Amino acid sequence: MTVLVFLGSLLVLIGIHEAGHFLAAKAFGVYVIEFAFGFGPQLVSHKGKETRYSIRLVPFGGYVRMAGEDRRDEGTDIPEERRLYSKPAMVRAAISLAGPAMNLILSILITIVVMWSYSFPVFQVAALVPDGPSVEILQPGDRILAIDGHDVYLYEHITDAIQASGGDSLDFSVRRENGIELVKVQPEYVEEEERYVVGVYFETVAYTTEIVGLDPVSTLGRGGLRDGDVIVSLNGMPIADPIHLLLALAERRGPVTVTAQRGAEQIDAWAADSETLAEELSETVPFADLGVTTRHAGLANGVVLGAGQFAGYVTALADAFGGIVTGRLSVSETIQGPVGIARTLGEGLRIGPEYFFMLLAFLSTNFGLLNLFPIPGLDGSRIAFALYERIRGRPIPVEREGMIHAIGFIVLIAVMILITFKDLVSLFR
Repeated sequence: MTVLVFLGSLLVLIGIHEAGHFLAAKAFGVYVIEFAFGFGPQLVSHKGKETRYSIRLVPFGGYVRMAGEDRRDEGTDIPEERRLYSKPAMVRAAISLAGPAMNLILSILITIVVMWSYSFPVFQVAALVPDGPSVEILQPGDRILAIDGHDVYLYEHITDAIQASGGDSLDFSVRRENGIELVKVQPEYVEEEERYVVGVYFETVAYTTEIVGLDPVSTLGRGGLRDGDVIVSLNGMPIADPIHLLLALAERRGPVTVTAQRGAEQIDAWAADSETLAEELSETVPFADLGVTTRHAGLANGVVLGAGQFAGYVTALADAFGGIVTGRLSVSETIQGPVGIARTLGEGLRIGPEYFFMLLAFLSTNFGLLNLFPIPGLDGSRIAFALYERIRGRPIPVEREGMIHAIGFIVLIAVMILITFKDLVSLFR
């Protein structure tokens, strides 16, 4: 399944890329000899009115072969005006740019569709900081729908709104049992953290301290607690939610006493090691939750969220490239080959279709931007040669340009082989 998903994804990414070159070439009147997916021996082909469409043995790439591309097929019966290098430099640059542009457009469309159709979990008030600015204003379990009239779908929407407030009060639109309410919260500035806070832990799942699904051999189970008990204190200190229970355990070392309410009776459970208890609670979360609610963003918000996600992809790739250039990141740790990409796509599909398509959008962005680099063998180098010709007034000698592209292509293949070998080694470790 992973192999099929990988090949299907390659077909989409490479197909849309080469389709960009193909459509641009046709639009500018360039004769296209072949539209190929893959390299090497030909497996399947079909001859259209002008163009031969083929699938070749090695699926890691593709190409659109245009008349006059290498300036050496003057002996054919194709009219001179339909040869690539009879076109102005900027037309050739546009044809080279069309491939990467199609990958970027595909990425934007995928992110918009996913964000439009995705069911976003609504963030809840999971816990309140004692004496914080939201105490007695927000309540545990409040669903955060909007802040200052702006819908909340991502955690960054909450944090960005708080930091942008500058300390001014914020209008929180929250859903409670009795309907939707609008409450005002005044953020406070914390000098040590150099940021504004509202004293709330926001999570998509909020828990109570009622125990459910407790393992009898766990620390609390051996201490005498059971399902249905409600934890009320730790060493006599009142506990309102699991977050503050974990924070209280983190401040202690050694034995602790957990007190729970069972009907009208209070039960004390003794734990010899607070760290072990904290680890168990973090891993198993044996507490009842307040339920998860979801909502769709709609088309307008989907466009905004999709554009933001695409911008995040571009920023992430720019950071990765900067890290490689500065030596902060190694090439082997940052770049994946076909095997690594196939494994990532397979894992993404197992997690869920939304995650898989967002990975596909990221790969399409990566593929499009990478091809814009002025590296011989990539579209960016052809764009650079065309711009150089436009500035210089005459083209680079055909032999020199052909040699540069050939050397660049060989280097790219060698790099791909090395990265694939690295991926195979890590796969079988």
